[in-house]
Amino acid sequence: MALRVLIVDDAPAMRLYIRRTLQMSGLALSAVFEAGDGKEGIAVLEREHLQGAGIDLVFTDINMPVMNGEEFVTQLQQEERLREVPVLVISTDATKTRVLRLRELGARGYISKPCAPEMIRLKVEQILGRDYAAALC
Repeated sequence: MALRVLIVDDAPAMRLYIRRTLQMSGLALSAVFEAGDGKEGIAVLEREHLQGAGIDLVFTDINMPVMNGEEFVTQLQQEERLREVPVLVISTDATKTRVLRLRELGARGYISKPCAPEMIRLKVEQILGRDYAAALC
């Protein structure tokens, strides 16, 4: 079974970078969706949930217009059908206070930009389980 991933970032170049890094990580991907902010991300998650496929993992930036990463994670936790979707924050904003706050809000992990494919793979294994991630390759 391959991963269905959503990348939420306001910079198209960064979404492409994360997509390519994911592909280089060796994880099997069946679909990669993109959104330019948290509001668009919620819409993608709801659409995919309604279609029955869902999203296995979300990568989100923090600093975005319309709905930032903190607001996005908070909104997910308020939506019963979406709160179980794991969120991994990937950002240049790596202050200890910010990372702890995002964890308290419900984010499952944090990666600093830029990141290596090995780091993404490691975080996916930590979040989804080593057995699950190993089965993807």
